Amino acid sequence: MSAAAILRAQIEEKLANRIPAAVSLKIKQPPELLPTGITEIDAMLDGGIPRGCITEISGASSTGRTSFGLCSVATITRCGAACAWVDVCDALSPESAAAAGVELKRLLWLRAGGERQHTKEQVLSRLEQAIKATGLLLKAGGFAAIVLDMSDIHSRHTMRIPLSTWYSFRLAAEQARTALIFLTQSPCASSCAALILHCEPASINPLSAAGETALFESQQHILARERNRNEGASFAQKKPLGRSTWQTETTWSRVR
Repeated sequence: MSAAAILRAQIEEKLANRIPAAVSLKIKQPPELLPTGITEIDAMLDGGIPRGCITEISGASSTGRTSFGLCSVATITRCGAACAWVDVCDALSPESAAAAGVELKRLLWLRAGGERQHTKEQVLSRLEQAIKATGLLLKAGGFAAIVLDMSDIHSRHTMRIPLSTWYSFRLAAEQARTALIFLTQSPCASSCAALILHCEPASINPLSAAGETALFESQQHILARERNRNEGASFAQKKPLGRSTWQTETTWSRVR
């Protein structure tokens, strides 16, 4: 045995009695998973979205981003937990949320307000306010999930947000045991996101089943898993990228 190895063994022996954590291997436990309520997606994600981590859902308009977020929040609130929805561009429809099954009494809705048409300065101001509000909610704790809806914010604005902001959000979400969900046009949280999903359009069913009235009834979406990092075991083998198809229905098709 070399002199260096002997010296290291002696140091570890002394520290093991005085400071056990200094020489013990700390393995981070896998995060709790929150079901999304979509069977196909939960199967692809091995149970749902991770709690205490950042999940980013990106895609173009009408690809299922908001519907997926509402399905997840609906499942969580129906289990009795509280959620928050930070709405940067005042785009959330309470009627659509209720139709998706969200328990509105367990949902805190924060709105930036104002008209949908706004200037660049207004966009940046509302985005800054939304980020500050999200930080305050994470510090307050008590929310199983917080959705930061930046769907209507162009990627050139979200990409300007400093990486340090996402890093602080990741730490705060872990401490609060909150699933922090971003709805964006393109990924912006970089390596701070544990789960990155991309929404794509699939096909639509524009006519009613009876064929008597031409009503839009449903649309299929494709959700691609671009990253699913198991933070409980960084050395674990990475899983291949996955894709799953799911369907959204209109309110009138549900009550028919």
